[in-house]
Amino acid sequence: MKYDDLVEYLGELGPYQKRTYFLVGLPCISAAIQALLPVFILAVPDHRCAIPGYPNDTYKNQTGFQQSLIDYTLPYRKDGGSEDDDEYPWYDAQCKVYEGRNARNFMNSSDVIHTWGDDTTSCHEWVYDREVFDNTFVTEQDFVCDDKVLKSHANMVYMCGLLVGSIFYGYVSDRLGRKTAIMSSVLIHVVSTFTISFADSFVFFAILRFIIGTSAMGIFMCCFVLGMEILGRQYRAQGGIAMQFFWVFGMFVLNLLAYFIRDWRTLQLVVSSYTILYLILYWFIPESPRWQMSQGQLDKAKVTMERVAKVNGKDLPKDAFVDEKEVKEVAEPQGKITDLFASRVLLARAIVVFINWLVVTMVYYGLTLNVGSLGGSIYVNFSFSGIVELLGNIATLFALPIVGRKKFHCFSMLLGGTACLASMIPAVINTEVDPWVNVLLSNVGKFGATGGFSTIYVYTAELFPTFMRNSVVGASSMIARLGGIAAPYIADLGVLVGGQFGTALPYIVFGACSVLAGLLALTLPETLNMGIPETIEDAISFGKAKPDSKNGDDSVDKYRLKTEINGKEEINKGVQGEIMDTHKL
Repeated sequence: MKYDDLVEYLGELGPYQKRTYFLVGLPCISAAIQALLPVFILAVPDHRCAIPGYPNDTYKNQTGFQQSLIDYTLPYRKDGGSEDDDEYPWYDAQCKVYEGRNARNFMNSSDVIHTWGDDTTSCHEWVYDREVFDNTFVTEQDFVCDDKVLKSHANMVYMCGLLVGSIFYGYVSDRLGRKTAIMSSVLIHVVSTFTISFADSFVFFAILRFIIGTSAMGIFMCCFVLGMEILGRQYRAQGGIAMQFFWVFGMFVLNLLAYFIRDWRTLQLVVSSYTILYLILYWFIPESPRWQMSQGQLDKAKVTMERVAKVNGKDLPKDAFVDEKEVKEVAEPQGKITDLFASRVLLARAIVVFINWLVVTMVYYGLTLNVGSLGGSIYVNFSFSGIVELLGNIATLFALPIVGRKKFHCFSMLLGGTACLASMIPAVINTEVDPWVNVLLSNVGKFGATGGFSTIYVYTAELFPTFMRNSVVGASSMIARLGGIAAPYIADLGVLVGGQFGTALPYIVFGACSVLAGLLALTLPETLNMGIPETIEDAISFGKAKPDSKNGDDSVDKYRLKTEINGKEEINKGVQGEIMDTHKL
């Protein structure tokens, strides 16, 4: 029997599949936590230059004498402003001090205000507001002023780790098995996430974040693949989206822990210590029987399927593994990405898909990493971001089989892009808005990015012929990583540029890119209830053929898929194993 037919007989979503799916979803929680942990451990609290020559300086004024020293040494006033302003910005005092002025000559001079000029120079010590964070890696290493771009570099290095991890663990998974890839990535994840708690330099921190990125990709990608391969084909589309709920749960766990643990090293240790429990999964998760069949390991596959049958309360058919030629999963010939150049239609379609993958990845990570710049409580903002992502995944789960891939994806991208672009209105008209306005617009944008991310994942696999489908999906994932690499720099534009326009600038970039990607996606064909194209000719004419209603032929055309399985309509088979990559990562 073929693998899918055997799974259908034993139960496509039986107790064994549910248990295995749940177990492989658990490590994805840690992958989410480590991906989004920089929101807290790389947070940049309010700060100013330390008073030169005053060792007991603190961010909050303690005495009138300290205020006098601030007035004397720091150029914090702007346009005649004072500490009595409703907004008490430090302006140049974040990075500069008056040249030659310090606490010692203030106390020794009888006319200190006129002793020195008003020239400024860069400072080399800072004091930070400890009201929200006791300590972050940024405050510990002073990644501010001339070094503020190092925060973006640290996030970029992690994204590079995702890129390398997708290549490396994709190879390990195909050559050595899904379970081997999962357990090796978990082991590296445990060691690297624990070790980074002791990082004392940017280089050490960046190297470990890169390693964490590779292992997190290995965890999420291989757990996703094993979870999809153990399910029956009828549930794989829903299972691919449902896996994202583990990611969202990780966001809520991270937010809760970060709220109670305000020191970055302690927080990193806490979110890393429990990951050692994932090593126990070695004794509870199986190797993918589909992979075993593809490798000709029929004896091992039979043992696995006997276990599936026992847990699901079924008997393994006696003829299930009789015909070796029928049972062995023979890999279909795979095309190359250069095959796209054989057709202008497919090439144009691929370019649109690549742009959408890049943009949706960039916007998702950019908006998530930027929650600390929205104003108000970072913890409330992050919880809203998690809730919106949960709602976005739920909406995707229900909308795709009803509305269709094209309509929902375009709607999501245009909605999110419009919301982000709306954030530039206050900057254009030069007016202040309440922080909740930016929070609202950002979360609408996040909802669109989540919906677009979930949809483009399924959509891509259904747009291209079988022999090149994996190549296109793989290339799309690689290009998506470029969007992730760019995201930290765009998200930090507000810090790098400054001012009200700087705050809106990341959202302008995200919004413009989202709208462009959404409009380009309108050129793609709909794939809902359509058969998967098998050849280039099928793909070119995809969606054009219509039923002949004039002749009373109400049957669907040759590209429709309306196969009945056990009295239920089969889910489009385009997602039944062709997409073996990750979603958020």
